[in-house]
Amino acid sequence: MKAKHRVGVETVFSETKFTTGADGTQIAYHVFGSGPEVMFWQHGFNSDAEHWRYMLEYFPADEYRIIAPDLRGCGQSGKPADERAYTFDHLTQDALAVIRAEGLKGFTLLGHSTGGAIAQWLASELGTDVKALGLIGPVPATGVPVNDAARALFLQGADGEGKAQGRAQILKLGWYGEMPQDMLDALLPGALTWCKEGFVGVFNTWTGGIHFPERLAQITAPTIVIGGDHEPFLHKDFLMATVVNPIRNARYVTVLNSAHFIHIQNAAVTAGLVRGFVAALA
Repeated sequence: MKAKHRVGVETVFSETKFTTGADGTQIAYHVFGSGPEVMFWQHGFNSDAEHWRYMLEYFPADEYRIIAPDLRGCGQSGKPADERAYTFDHLTQDALAVIRAEGLKGFTLLGHSTGGAIAQWLASELGTDVKALGLIGPVPATGVPVNDAARALFLQGADGEGKAQGRAQILKLGWYGEMPQDMLDALLPGALTWCKEGFVGVFNTWTGGIHFPERLAQITAPTIVIGGDHEPFLHKDFLMATVVNPIRNARYVTVLNSAHFIHIQNAAVTAGLVRGFVAALA
């Protein structure tokens, strides 16, 4: 299946580099631009770093340097064949390994979905090294418990004959309105890079393996939380209670005509919010 918009991470980013997680897993991360404003972007479940491509065009390469890892289990990162290798500790330590490999300080953290939970933990750990924190439809520090019906729906994409259909259905759930076929064709290949163990392991992590609410008070970075007005799970009241209110200097912004993939469906608006928020701190 050839996608109209799928051009590949090698074309979107200027360079792909590798480092090693604490358990020896190879972690791929991709670099865009060489500007003075440095950002670390972490994608979420059923996505890979290439899914950031829709926002990248709004960040001039001579002004920004963006580092975007592939989570373990997907993209070009290592894919351990054990669901126990995908705990939240593994995911955060992988991100730290990339940050340390690049010697990042005074940078902006941006995370979507599960990547938003990772970004919150990183901000609590790194303190003043983080200049600003941007959270797009973030999983909170308490995770997102799901019922049996939702669990069955998500896990139909784990493996077997229903894998592609199941992963496509998850993408469609995060889209406001009917997802255009060419957009689905563009996003699905990234979702299909997830190995079974990574898919199940990270699903189990964001639904029940995340719990660090006590660390949110340690976040010192000014924070913007961006939510969609048609978000199916992480609606405004939930995010206000679990993310915005517990973080000092956090504010919430709603993007209209958006569900979960705000940074793709309304990339220009999301990019504008992030750029403006960071610029206002100067």
